[in-house]
Amino acid sequence: MEIIDCIGSPRTRGEVHGEALRKRIATALENWEAATMAGLGPRAPADFDGYCDDFLSGTALLHRAEAVTPDLMAELRGIAIGAGQSFARIAVYNLMDEQWWYDAAPKAPPPGCSLIAQRVPGGHVLAQNMDLPAHMEGSQVALRLGGPDMPETVMLSAAGMIGLTGVNFAGLAIGVNTLLMLEHAPDGLPVAFAVRHALGARNRATAQRRLAEVGHASGQHYAIATREGITSLECSARTCLALPIPDNGRLLHTNHPLISSDIDTTALARLGSSGFTKSSAIRLSWLAAQEDALTTAEEVQTLFDDPEAPIRMRAKTHGGSSTFATVLYSMTDCIGVRMRQDIADTARWQEFNFREGAGE
Repeated sequence: MEIIDCIGSPRTRGEVHGEALRKRIATALENWEAATMAGLGPRAPADFDGYCDDFLSGTALLHRAEAVTPDLMAELRGIAIGAGQSFARIAVYNLMDEQWWYDAAPKAPPPGCSLIAQRVPGGHVLAQNMDLPAHMEGSQVALRLGGPDMPETVMLSAAGMIGLTGVNFAGLAIGVNTLLMLEHAPDGLPVAFAVRHALGARNRATAQRRLAEVGHASGQHYAIATREGITSLECSARTCLALPIPDNGRLLHTNHPLISSDIDTTALARLGSSGFTKSSAIRLSWLAAQEDALTTAEEVQTLFDDPEAPIRMRAKTHGGSSTFATVLYSMTDCIGVRMRQDIADTARWQEFNFREGAGE
């Protein structure tokens, strides 16, 4: 998995991203279009550009993003310019979590994500599988983002996207789990923008406040880890609730809410009939059963290396979704960033560093 340096103003960061990954973005968008149209079935429009335009005009998602995160909107426009793609396509592609409830396609591949954040000697570690529709395979990339308006940040992303999960040089990491059964809002802040907005903070309290103060477009769990501690938030259209961290300093989360009751009953029924809710419960139970084995970052990594673990998703057995990548962030005196593309037995872990002088 290559890392792309996107350094400078927001617009410059986006243009560098788009130009460096132009061919991969084009392929990713083609695969995404085909998967979207297939998922919609008889409801599929004749014109995909019209679908993207209708998505944007039928929601106020970008209006909220422009109001809260104008820097990220400038970056998004830069990606479209650099990649030679229409802004509408790039914008809707970055509204991945929102597209899941917008389409509400019963046969669409269900996303996943299994997350652990825990206390270790010298600080905390945050690790997760990022499980996404299989059409995204091959678009994995790491972004090293920096500029005068933000702390340098290393992110797992897909070509053309502003980011999925990451860690910044100030010592703050964020992991996520989609919670599709929670209420959504067509005028809320989209998930990708919320992640980057929180990662722009330089401490855990500010990151938590940023997530608590914005209205959210989609149900999502955000885990914030620093050397000093862990914060866990389940956010939806109407609420943003903090989960208590157990006395053992270990947070486990998959893809169903543990505290929030802001439920979309229609979505819950759809997810239950597809087996998505059952899969989430199985993965969480498996993680909970491993508690005694997890005391160091290396032991957490070993857990994610287990090729037979139910937290590893394969497209053939998980309705078209698979483990896109795995991340492990060590938040101690020396920040460690490890990522692995694909599932456990097909790729190796890679270490990514910040640039020299990143904190200057």
